[in-house]
Order: sequence, then C-alpha cells, then structure tokens
Amino acid sequence: MKPLRNIKDISVFILLFIIVIYAVTAGSATKEEKKEIKAKKEAQNYYSQGIQNLKQGRKDKAISNYSKAIELDPSLSDAYYFRGYIYSDMGRDNEAVADFSKAIEINPSYGDAYSRRGRIYYNKNEYDQAILDFTKAIEILPPNKELYISRGYAYANTRQYDLGIADFNKAMELDPTSSMAYLGLGTTYFNKYEYDMAITNYNKAIDLDPLSAKLYKLRGEAYSQKGEDDKAIADFTKAIELDPKDGETYLSRAMIYYVNEDFQKAWDDANKARDMGAEIGQEIFDEFRSAAGK
Repeated sequence: MKPLRNIKDISVFILLFIIVIYAVTAGSATKEEKKEIKAKKEAQNYYSQGIQNLKQGRKDKAISNYSKAIELDPSLSDAYYFRGYIYSDMGRDNEAVADFSKAIEINPSYGDAYSRRGRIYYNKNEYDQAILDFTKAIEILPPNKELYISRGYAYANTRQYDLGIADFNKAMELDPTSSMAYLGLGTTYFNKYEYDMAITNYNKAIDLDPLSAKLYKLRGEAYSQKGEDDKAIADFTKAIELDPKDGETYLSRAMIYYVNEDFQKAWDDANKARDMGAEIGQEIFDEFRSAAGK
C-alpha cells in the first residue's frame, strides 16, 4: 500500500473507514431488528392460535399458546390478559391477578384488565382493591352498567351505602330495565334499615324479573322486618314455588309461622329446611319440635 501523501488522502481514508464501520454496525442492527420482527410475528401467530383454542373451549392449549406468545414477545399485553381470563375462569385466581397486573403494567389504559382483576378482588372480599379497579375501569371504558353495579356492591359491602346507591342509580340511568340495579338498591336500603325503600326497589326488580326466587325471598325478609307477616309468608311461598330446593327460605317461613304460633307449619318447614341443608341449631330445632308437640 502506498503511504498517504497529503491531507486529501487522509480525508478519503477516514471517510472510507467511517463508511465501513457504519456498514458493519448497520448490518448488525438490521439482523437484530429482523430477529425481533420474526419473534413478534411468531408471537402473534401463537396468540391467534390461543384465540381459536379459547373459542373452541380448549383452555389448556390456549394457555400454552399464550405462554409461548409471551415468551417470544413479553410486551404482548393481550396475551397476558387472555391467559389471565382463562386462569380466572379455572379458579386460578392468583395466576389470573398476576397476568392482569402484567397486562396493566404494559398498558396502563387496559380497562378490561382492571375490570377482570376487580371482580377477582371482589370475590375474595377484598372490596377496597375491587373499588380501585372498578373505578379505573369506569374511567377508561365506555359507560357500562355492569361496572357501576359491581362497584355499587363493593361500596355497599364496605358500608359506603350512599356511594353504592349512587352507582346503582347510574346503572339504572344507563339501563332502566336492569333488575340487578334495582336488586342492588333494594339490598342497600335493607342494610340501611330503610325497609320501605327496599320493598319499593324489590317491587321494581320483580316487575322486570318475575321468575326470580331470590327477589321474592328478599322482599319477604323486608316485609318480615316491618312486621307484615302475611305479605312475608306470601313472598316466601312464592320463592319456594320458584325454587323448591332452597332450605333457607323454608327456614325463614318457619320462623314467621312460629312467631304467629302456627307450630305445625313451623315444624314442617323446619324439617324441610334441615333436609335441604339449611343450618339450624339443635336447640332451635328442638324448640320447633316441642312447640308442635312432637
């Protein structure tokens, strides 16, 4: 090689050196980018397979698909969400919460993940955490009556009754035909000892869902608290007609029969209640028997 003779030669050499270095670096970056693109594409394929397997009820295969997608692309928040969805459906709550939390970490605006995680917290009686998640979901997602109803129950279970009532009313504003919203209102007013308001809302719920044994039973309890025993008995009887296997309703009716000194009917209902698995203390059960002359 000939020696560099002047500034021009040196400049040309430096330029060529820079071009070579850039080419090597660019080539290396391109390989990494191609590798990443390939991984993301494969992740999407596994994710799509997961969706299909989930639709067809193949939950274990879907979990495997989503896990592989996450391995290839750890930023795929939807894979975490749907794997968490399946875990939740399978009762694997801790794993579900972990996946929903990861989906939220990747995408803080993932409203459905907040909603699903909130339901798990609610079912675990972790109402404060549930309220936080339902609130985030409400902020992010379009207006949704189910979210307001869920948060309303969480508020009611933490004795924040007025906030619960506000949420149930908002749910009714979104869907005036929601029997669940009226049920929530009725139950909240019952817990506030406002039995007339409870009955008013149970009436509306029954109008919308006249085949619900639960609604008649709850209204019967409200009538019982007011001392309107005939109406309570009528509601418990209707509830039993709709759901003959609910031992607790037989027990509720037995208590009213007993108070009204209809001891034979009280004893008959107490027997049925126990046969159906309702919890009756032995002392109380013996009292029913003794009063009926058995």
